[in-house]
Amino acid sequence: MSILEKWEHFFKPEVRNSGRVFFAQGKVSSSQLSDTEIQAFIKASSGSKVSLKSTSVSSSLVSAGCSCPSSKKGQLCKHIWAALLQAEKKHPDFFDGKKELQKNSVAQELPGLAKQTFAKTFTKVEKKPLSQSQLESQAAFKQKQNNYRKEQYQKQKQRLKDRKQSKKTASRTQAPKFPEDVSLALNYFSQNGFSLEDSLTAEAIRQAKKKLSQVFHPDKGGSHEEILELNENCTVLLDFVGS
Repeated sequence: MSILEKWEHFFKPEVRNSGRVFFAQGKVSSSQLSDTEIQAFIKASSGSKVSLKSTSVSSSLVSAGCSCPSSKKGQLCKHIWAALLQAEKKHPDFFDGKKELQKNSVAQELPGLAKQTFAKTFTKVEKKPLSQSQLESQAAFKQKQNNYRKEQYQKQKQRLKDRKQSKKTASRTQAPKFPEDVSLALNYFSQNGFSLEDSLTAEAIRQAKKKLSQVFHPDKGGSHEEILELNENCTVLLDFVGS
């Protein structure tokens, strides 16, 4: 693992992406002033100067500073990441033995006051291993969560099953809309082009009979059996509607 892979978690993803764009587009130039210092210049809309320093060759600490506003606010900026990428490529020996990254920002000089330097060291926080009791408590909590999810799943499954069963029971127990002979008569008229179920009135029945008589009457090309069947079904419906 390269040193930058160990340090990349100090930079926000969007900061690393922007710095990588500067580096890929060749907008970073650098020079090694000594064994302990590298300077880089980023050719952006407003040029930024980055300084990478170490107190000695044997020091494990690298101090990074930039002239941009973000760096002066104490942030590790995109220009520093671009400079680190450039330095790793052009001056790899500079990072030998380096393990820690420190952010330096220089406060603006005020008349009559000495320059003040502020440093913030970024080190990776090692997680403390959990104790046996903590591990057992964590496992018990996860098991409780799993049991709860299973219980809720079974309840939901049972609710759906009960709902389906309720619908089936209701459909079986629902009383038929019409008596059997009326249903047969309605089916007869429906098969012959007259659906009377939704408008079952004496007038509608008679109108349907009148039109079908012009087809089924023997004088119109029908037969005795056909006109008889028409009359019987018509009588059933008229008796049902009370006319």
